[in-house]
Amino acid sequence: MRRSLLVALPTAAVLAGCAALAAFRPKPAPAWRFVPIERGEVVRKVTATGTVNALISVSVGTQVSGSVTDLKADFNSVVRKGQVIARIDPTVNETQVADARAALRKAQASCDLAREERDRYRRMAAQQLVSKADLQAKETAFETASGDLEAARSALQRARINLAYCTITAPVDGVVVSRVVDVGQTVAASFSTPSLFVIAKDLSRMKVSASIDESDIGQIRPGQQATFTVDSYQGMTFRGVVSEVQLNPTVSNNVVTYTVVMEVDNVPRPAGSAPVAKVAGTSRYREPGAAIYQGELALFPGMTANVAILTTERKGVLRVPNAALRYNPGTTGAKPEGGARVWVLENGAPRPVPVVLGAAGQQYTEISGEGIREGLQVLAGSDQAQAAAPAQQKATLGGPPGPPR
Repeated sequence: MRRSLLVALPTAAVLAGCAALAAFRPKPAPAWRFVPIERGEVVRKVTATGTVNALISVSVGTQVSGSVTDLKADFNSVVRKGQVIARIDPTVNETQVADARAALRKAQASCDLAREERDRYRRMAAQQLVSKADLQAKETAFETASGDLEAARSALQRARINLAYCTITAPVDGVVVSRVVDVGQTVAASFSTPSLFVIAKDLSRMKVSASIDESDIGQIRPGQQATFTVDSYQGMTFRGVVSEVQLNPTVSNNVVTYTVVMEVDNVPRPAGSAPVAKVAGTSRYREPGAAIYQGELALFPGMTANVAILTTERKGVLRVPNAALRYNPGTTGAKPEGGARVWVLENGAPRPVPVVLGAAGQQYTEISGEGIREGLQVLAGSDQAQAAAPAQQKATLGGPPGPPR
């Protein structure tokens, strides 16, 4: 027992001396990280995913029902306004025109007969040979026959219009981007107008429709510049302009988005390294020698676009990295009290410098204020907290294990 005490006393003394030496040893100075206040640009962009489409697309349908007997256009056909692109079987409509023409002749004969009867009764009434009631009945009969004649004329005109609807013509100049019917297919226009073709009016002008989250829609304005990329062309950037911010919201899974439309000029397709061989067309309905769109422009309808809309751009202003505005030497990462500020090192200790914030970007923020100048080094962090973390963990675990007993 006495021997154990004699061994323990020197060991305790050594440990106490080490603890006192560690307590009075000066703490190492923190390794500060500095960033300069510099002059440059502050940029902020809103990113989203959108779809490329033609600026104006016209769906061509039919107002009459029947079987498709002829198609004069197919995918990629270049069509002109008024050009015949399809025909519907006109047999039923031709019969309706014949019936309406016969009904018109019958109504015309009835009207002529009623007119003669009216005129005869007028002459007899002048000689007081018939009563006023008889004359009034003939007047009414003539008016009724006249109305029937007008109705028959209208029916004939309607039948002729329906017969004309059997010939489908292109409403605009453009390129056929979709065909949804084949020869022999029956279309029914009883409840809605069935679509036969979709014609893009002008592929040289395209639009990109993107869904913007409600948290960012307040920054979007018509006229802002936008850029986007598509997966088909790596490293190629397209430029556009915001033309419309639609007010109609879309709610999906409690997320509210708004559609933003950007207009863009379609640029020529980049030339490939391999030569393009000319092959015969595979169209079944395009007439020989008809103009075909060969895809000379880069953007195709339906492409997915990765959009970036420029909402803030300030050039030649004093800026500081956002990390410097978030840093606080007291509690790292906490927001300082008393407004925005940056920290400078003065006599080895951090000192706050109030700043006035300007435009905010993704990486930099515009600042101004008294004492703010280009080249001033401000604190953006330190390695003290990082060094303290392993030490704190070490103290919590109780230090290194002692020698085995």
